[in-house]
Amino acid sequence: SDHNIMYVQRVGGGSFSAPASVYAGSTNDSRRPDVALDSAGTLHMVWVEGTAPNRDIYYATRTSAGVISAASNLSSTPAQDENNPRIHVDSTGRVHVCWEGATATPPATTAIFYRRTSGSVFAAVQTLPFATGGVAAESPDVATDAGDLVYVVWAESNGTRRNIRMMRSDDNGANFGNVASGYVAGGSTDMSEPRVACGALGDVYAVFSAQDSGGDRGVYFAYTRTGGTFVAPVAMYTSATGGARSPYVALHSRSGGGDTVIVAFNDGAAGGGSILVRASHDSGANWPGDPVNLSQGNCQPATNRLPVLAMDDNEVAAGWDGQPTGGGVVRTFSSISGYTLP
Repeated sequence: SDHNIMYVQRVGGGSFSAPASVYAGSTNDSRRPDVALDSAGTLHMVWVEGTAPNRDIYYATRTSAGVISAASNLSSTPAQDENNPRIHVDSTGRVHVCWEGATATPPATTAIFYRRTSGSVFAAVQTLPFATGGVAAESPDVATDAGDLVYVVWAESNGTRRNIRMMRSDDNGANFGNVASGYVAGGSTDMSEPRVACGALGDVYAVFSAQDSGGDRGVYFAYTRTGGTFVAPVAMYTSATGGARSPYVALHSRSGGGDTVIVAFNDGAAGGGSILVRASHDSGANWPGDPVNLSQGNCQPATNRLPVLAMDDNEVAAGWDGQPTGGGVVRTFSSISGYTLP
């Protein structure tokens, strides 16, 4: 009954390849994969291996020729329970991985961990500093800007609610800023699930969910042009139905300058809702129109969750989990459209 991490590919307009196991030798549960592609066509993959409270973060690659490497354990402390890995490859081919970790007893998240490649091997694990050490830090994400500055974001508790933290490295991940720096957003609402994407040097875009004391949930967007202080968050969508969660952000940096930024999220309960998207054509400064519902007419209502996005010069592709209109098994759907969104 263990889960495996599977891989398929489609080149151009061809058919998808047959699914192949990334870690055929696994005897544990394998879940929560994340991937990043480098300029040579090598796919870098991370995932969670094992079951709580003894999960580890594993890594493997798949070359453009289809060769899958041996899986390696990126975790350095077996006694910790680790989860939610994210991976990013910068313009030089350097690999950046972050994840959340906790001691096995009690199973409370306590830190954000980070590793990067130095040459062809991974450097030692770093525990990123955080302002309220000893309380929960969770749901990290990592990205680099055009200058290969490294940004890691996560949700961090202050004992009563979570804020969105950001740490920056100006030396390709060798060192990160001091514990007093780096808030994307903080306030009276409980914030979680941050995702980050970067454009030109210092241009950083973050999206996250937040819940107020009345239980209403919303998705918010913030940006910085300096790699430091973020503008006040802008509400992408506010739901009074317990929804607005699992946000995702993607961008395309245009050759003439500026970024097209698209945000996706689930408007519904944790078990599913509708997949909504919004688009900005001026690097996140303005978000015209209302959200567009991608899942409407494609899937059963209240079954859609966990959206992801990818973009190129004139298309955006979105994928999510959902249930077909005719019932049956849960499948993944995708949709492609032009930049006419929203």
